[in-house]
Amino acid sequence: MSDSSPKASLPAWLTQVSHMVDAVLDALMPSGGTAPQALHTAMRYSVFPGGKRLRPALAVAAFEAVCGPRAIPDAVPGDRHALAIRAGAAVELIHCYSLIHDDLPCMDDDDMRRGRPSCHRAYGEAIALLAGDALLTLAFESLALAELVEAAGTRQAGLLVGELARAAGSLGMAGGQALELAISGQPWSGRLCEAEDAVQRMESMKTGRLFEAAARMGGIVGGASDPEMDELSQFARHFGLAFQIRDDLEDAVGQDAQSGRITAVSVWGPEGARHRFDSSVAEARRCADSFGQAGSKLRDLLNLISFA
Repeated sequence: MSDSSPKASLPAWLTQVSHMVDAVLDALMPSGGTAPQALHTAMRYSVFPGGKRLRPALAVAAFEAVCGPRAIPDAVPGDRHALAIRAGAAVELIHCYSLIHDDLPCMDDDDMRRGRPSCHRAYGEAIALLAGDALLTLAFESLALAELVEAAGTRQAGLLVGELARAAGSLGMAGGQALELAISGQPWSGRLCEAEDAVQRMESMKTGRLFEAAARMGGIVGGASDPEMDELSQFARHFGLAFQIRDDLEDAVGQDAQSGRITAVSVWGPEGARHRFDSSVAEARRCADSFGQAGSKLRDLLNLISFA
């Protein structure tokens, strides 16, 4: 679809992607009646219903940027769009696992998630911990299934696994969470440069690396060239930073001072954070524009997180 498409096309596209991702996730996950029932029920509780499925949407948008936009067909085995959906579903499993663990008392200690009790509040801390572990493991199992390896090819399947592993590990999301624990509550007064560096590293690792993996995995499925992959990576980095800064701005009222968390708002203030948000959006848009009309869905996703 071109940029001249009506605005209603983006919600319709997101809904279509979300439904396809949900179908893949539903097929991957054991039913709640499969023993051990408590674990499988907790896993499904944390995955369904999901949010906007932005990470899978980014994987598909990146795929379309490389291959050109077209209507998404049914997810039949061997279809390249279907492989992009499956790659996005794996990223979503990592995201859902991270939310379970992030809500635990030893992390952010949040009682609510998506308008209902967080997993550990609904099922207890032990089951929540195991549910997160199981979703993490399932993400990699999903990329190693024989049908995906056959459809994608051994080399491409290996690249997908590698991207996701790096994004989730100690130099990616898990490392970002560790940095957040290390730097929150520290006295940053008079140390603005250090605080700026800390928050940018933390947010790029904790949030940005999973967005980057989604974009790169979509590019891998689409057969992106090295220059195209570089543009997708840069787009996702800026997109992820803008996404996190917006989240920080929306959560800022009455929270930062009480929690001791370091965020874009606690470091730069609302105006400074908004300025960095605008800069990140502009850089991401430049990357999307490098794909011409094929980058329309990248631009649409960017508009989705932008302030009205």
